[in-house]
Amino acid sequence: MINHDVLKTLTQRVSHGSLEAPGPSSEEVELITRAALRAPDHALLRPWRFVVIEGERRGDLGVVLRESLRLRGVTDEAQLAKSLKAPLRAPLIVAVMLDYKIHPKVDRTEQVGSAAAATYAMSLAANALGYGAMWRTGQYATDPHVVEALGGSGQDEVVGFLYLGTRKGPLKNLPELDPSDFLTHF
Repeated sequence: MINHDVLKTLTQRVSHGSLEAPGPSSEEVELITRAALRAPDHALLRPWRFVVIEGERRGDLGVVLRESLRLRGVTDEAQLAKSLKAPLRAPLIVAVMLDYKIHPKVDRTEQVGSAAAATYAMSLAANALGYGAMWRTGQYATDPHVVEALGGSGQDEVVGFLYLGTRKGPLKNLPELDPSDFLTHF
């Protein structure tokens, strides 16, 4: 049996950069996380952790981002001010952390892929619940100061900052792509 709702969610997913309150409730965050826990995971390592940042803690994350820039020698006041505001773009952020595990058969690249799949599953689940999502990475994702502030260790990184909230404004109109442009057969 074809589940057209699932196919619609998959084929019509777009990032939405303008998000406002309300964000997902704690029950909805649990559902979104359940979707992430189904990500492909060779050897069942569970190489991910999810850090929810909401309310006033978003401002605390902004301070961490500003400190990250300062530690890298950034002195431009506009850039420093922008870093403080970045976490305020959505009512809720999930930092998806790579929780790297040393394993003889599952290298780092595969574990990052698993964490990325978990992030994508969260994005799809949020969309299915009617929320907008925006996946961000950038310079903060591998910055040791940011990773440590979020509870990570030296081998960890942020695979994605998933911004979640109610969509504000129109959806992006992405061009329809032809699958045959990307498919080959061996």
